Amino acid sequence: MSVATMRNRRMFKTTIAILEPSQQDEPSLTVCRKVLSFLEKELKLFCLSGVRGIELTRYIACQCSSDSGNAHMQIVRTFDQDVLPCGSNILRRFRRLFGDDMPRVQDRPQSQQVVHIPTGFVDDATIVTVSEELSLGWRRFGVRLGLKWSKVNSFNADGTQIHKAAESMMNYWRSNISSDIHQRKVLCTALKHHELSQLAEELFEGEINENLVTQQAGKCFSDQGLLFICDDLNSLHWRRLGVRLGLKWSKINKIAKDNRLVEDRIMELLVTWRNDQSKCQQVPIMVNALRQQKLVGLARDVSERHGYSDESEVAQTATNKKNQTLEHGCLDDTDMLIISESLDNDWKYFGIYLGLKRSEINLIQLDFSPPIVDASIEMLVQWRERQKAEINHLKAITEALNKLERIDIKEELESYYQNKYRKTEAKV
Repeated sequence: MSVATMRNRRMFKTTIAILEPSQQDEPSLTVCRKVLSFLEKELKLFCLSGVRGIELTRYIACQCSSDSGNAHMQIVRTFDQDVLPCGSNILRRFRRLFGDDMPRVQDRPQSQQVVHIPTGFVDDATIVTVSEELSLGWRRFGVRLGLKWSKVNSFNADGTQIHKAAESMMNYWRSNISSDIHQRKVLCTALKHHELSQLAEELFEGEINENLVTQQAGKCFSDQGLLFICDDLNSLHWRRLGVRLGLKWSKINKIAKDNRLVEDRIMELLVTWRNDQSKCQQVPIMVNALRQQKLVGLARDVSERHGYSDESEVAQTATNKKNQTLEHGCLDDTDMLIISESLDNDWKYFGIYLGLKRSEINLIQLDFSPPIVDASIEMLVQWRERQKAEINHLKAITEALNKLERIDIKEELESYYQNKYRKTEAKV
């Protein structure tokens, strides 16, 4: 026995050889089967000892590659078939030497025969290897494979280890993908989009060389369409984009708390927003929000991806928000965003004029900055939630702006507010 590395996996390699001259070309069947039985019995006890990372799985190196050191490793639980899932016929020799007395496929009743191997079949060894490389980004990788975000999240519900959750997800994907789809091509493309091109090359050895083709999306967002946006956003934009899309700041903070990675937070935010939108208006609303966030290039890419000929076509189909009523000068999360974008480094002094303690402001800065705008929004939302129902938010904000001597922001806010609520009465 020796230790071998096959496709990034460490395993025991067992070799049975004839040491003395003999007319036999191979060891006897009895010897081979005794060796296999002994190894599996002893190693199974070792696996049950509680040592982490040890699994008992039977692998055979196929003949897909002329380089034996880089041969694909195929999991073989029984020897009752003629070929491996990849098509290699090497299994016949192993069945003869190590056969476990199970009936061969052709000896089974017709109803039990397995006659179809999915196109470009992805074997268990490949799934295990990919799962161990995915790390914390495995959920977005599931979307790249074509799974829904809601389904991907279900695999992490039991708190299993990351690679185990990813492995379960990929097994589900393989079992539910259409039989006429080339699994290895889908997996290779997903790896490259997930910035795992080197792993894709190692796994597929250049057998899949076609260029990646991005299919045109429809007039509404699929999970993969949202992932396209997610890939171009970062921690400086995602919270504010959520506000522009109409999500509550408190909901955005909950999403941040429930997801460790920024990318997963973004994906959860986008899916949450999409699920509450009518299909016909999703793209226009998103494109307009991206423009407001000054992500013009991404807005253009999203428009083109979803079949809009130019930006004006998207703008014409955008839905105006319903007229809102002016009630006690109330300010919503979008209004707080408008104020925060103009405050810059004055936000801390502004908070003090509003009545917040310096220690509170410093704690907010620690939790939300950078960027400063996000910290400022959090500060203003906290302040608003403490106000009594009869307090006029707009009046209190403008008074604090006067103390801060930021008349420019005051005038901009009053103009914006009157235009938003379609009011003609005199300014506060």
